Amino acid sequence: MPSILARRRVAALVAATATLAFSAVVSSSVQAVSSAAPTATSGIPALVDPAADLGRHAPGPQQTWFDSIYFTSSVRANGQEFGLQVHTRILPNRDEAAYRWTFSVINKTTGWYRDYDAMVEQKDYRWSEGKLDIKAPGLSWTGDAVRQSVQVETPWGSLDVQLAPTGPAMNYASTGIFNLADGVPNYEFALPEMQTSGTLVVDGRKHQIRGTSWLDRQWGEMPTSLLRWTWMNLGMPNGDKIAIWDTIGAESKDSWATVLHPDGSYDVVDVEPVAQGASRQWTSPATGQTYPTRWRIRIPALQTELDVRVTGNPDQEIQTPDGGGYLEATAAFTGKYNGKNVRGENYVEMTGEWKP
Repeated sequence: MPSILARRRVAALVAATATLAFSAVVSSSVQAVSSAAPTATSGIPALVDPAADLGRHAPGPQQTWFDSIYFTSSVRANGQEFGLQVHTRILPNRDEAAYRWTFSVINKTTGWYRDYDAMVEQKDYRWSEGKLDIKAPGLSWTGDAVRQSVQVETPWGSLDVQLAPTGPAMNYASTGIFNLADGVPNYEFALPEMQTSGTLVVDGRKHQIRGTSWLDRQWGEMPTSLLRWTWMNLGMPNGDKIAIWDTIGAESKDSWATVLHPDGSYDVVDVEPVAQGASRQWTSPATGQTYPTRWRIRIPALQTELDVRVTGNPDQEIQTPDGGGYLEATAAFTGKYNGKNVRGENYVEMTGEWKP
């Protein structure tokens, strides 16, 4: 993690002439940026703006510069539970596989799963700067930090939903910038609780769905030395939202969490390395990659120990154009948070090879 903090403490961000990186620890609370009023009130400024940064950014010079926006959902319909994921990302400095979007659906009740991966020509893809206005064949995503509308069309199904955030936005690491691996800074914020409703159609059957979504917005340079990562999003019964990052680069290993409280304050804390508590490996028949499907997550500073497991079925891998893949799976957790019994639902994202 960039800097490890005790409860209710945040990292101060030091500006350099060309890049931004984490520095000293400051012993004061910081207030989150709300979706309606994206301003910091603690004296430590946020470096992301949920009102403006939903739009596309002017790319840096790096070939691995990317813009990414996605949401994961837990919704219900007709007595069944579904997990949804919609993701679009662009690498505008690449010649191949530069514009892409994906859609996946898991019926957690029956285990049925399907995903769709669309490669798009640059001329057919639009993501406006300064606002959320994305259009591509089969995908429309518009709106702002108050309300969004998403439509997806695939050969086997479709999605038409409205998303409305409740509560404050989450700036990762409390400021919205952190080192993803080996000193390479990344920008990221979330709208971690969005009321979700609309229509899901799979294999000709229509479902009127309702539930919640977690939206993540990320951009910057993807480190070429990044070997693997795990990301998890967890919502606690008391309203706390937790985002866990566990990354392994050529020269760095970081495992940490941003905790957003309902009042807008943060904890940024150490997490024990995720690999230490990973078990029950599953190997993808499509790519040959291996992923764990169970984790014991320990956050000592928060008296937290959680058992996380993939739900539905383990085959929730999305394949990539280079022949690889990454896991984007629904999960459930039980255990103790701040010493109290908790349970809930979340998503787990994993890339790289996880053979023990």
